[in-house]
Amino acid sequence: MSKKVKSNLYMLGKITRDAATRELTLERDPQGFLFSDGRYRTKILPEDLPEWYVYGYMYKQHGYISAKGVKHLLYIPNYTFDNHLHKYDSLFISYNEPIEPHKCESGFNWYKGYDHILSGSVLTEFVEAAGKYSDYDIGEIQREIARKKEFYYERNPEQAKARYKSPLSEEFGRRLPYRGRDYLLVGAGGRKAFFDDCFCIPVNYSDDQIKTACVKIYRDLARRDLAEKMQEYAEKMNVKPSGLKINGAKTSLGNCSANKVLSFSWRLITSDDGGIIDYVVVSALAHIIEPNRSLKYWALVENILLDYKERQRRLRIFQEQLKSEDWI
Repeated sequence: MSKKVKSNLYMLGKITRDAATRELTLERDPQGFLFSDGRYRTKILPEDLPEWYVYGYMYKQHGYISAKGVKHLLYIPNYTFDNHLHKYDSLFISYNEPIEPHKCESGFNWYKGYDHILSGSVLTEFVEAAGKYSDYDIGEIQREIARKKEFYYERNPEQAKARYKSPLSEEFGRRLPYRGRDYLLVGAGGRKAFFDDCFCIPVNYSDDQIKTACVKIYRDLARRDLAEKMQEYAEKMNVKPSGLKINGAKTSLGNCSANKVLSFSWRLITSDDGGIIDYVVVSALAHIIEPNRSLKYWALVENILLDYKERQRRLRIFQEQLKSEDWI
């Protein structure tokens, strides 16, 4: 992550109003640089933003808003207009002060303490991201969003039918491995795939979309879990890796580059976790001290894992199993 990324909101362009005609125009940077808060041109490109920036339509154009550092959220569903799902709903976001009711001088009831407001489909994606990156308790908001969906589809039955016009995939019901246990693959409502004691995939996904979504979940889990493992053993071994990458290799499940970046396959976390994950992580970290697999290298590994040879044996068995895996 670049240190120059400081704003919570970056827009693709800057909206300006002509002083004479009062017409609104959208100014875009020819090199694709973003506008901080939709006003200040930066040297930041979309790919420079960390993963916790949610992309969507807001403030009359597309942009990215940070789901990290969220302190308060307030979701206000609109049950007056039933021709759109979330178009007239409001999600108030605060990174600092509490969001509180406020009566304007005109007598209009509103809120204060918020930094941004979202409407439309992006608000549901932001809520999920806030739960993930800000550790915000989104349970009640998600329940209220579910109630709003029920309200909308009751009044728009044709839209409800369109959601499930394709037959359900036969992939739903299979079990997928993750760190020593098998978890159910289920069809769920909503538009995003996630993991919550099961692999929850949008029910209208095709077989190929299901596989792609499952791999995305595995990659996210691997990045989180292996980062924790890497930090744990790096402290024990007194080494400082310079980064972490996740790939999809079936053979080389972990390695260390010359610049001390550790790379792991997401497939590693599908193992039975019988010491395999720890062994691969320690083996990669040992290369920071000793690049070659010399006697000194194996002494480093054995100093952390006395039974590393047994773990090696289990790793070879797991690698053979991966060769025959034809689903993911």
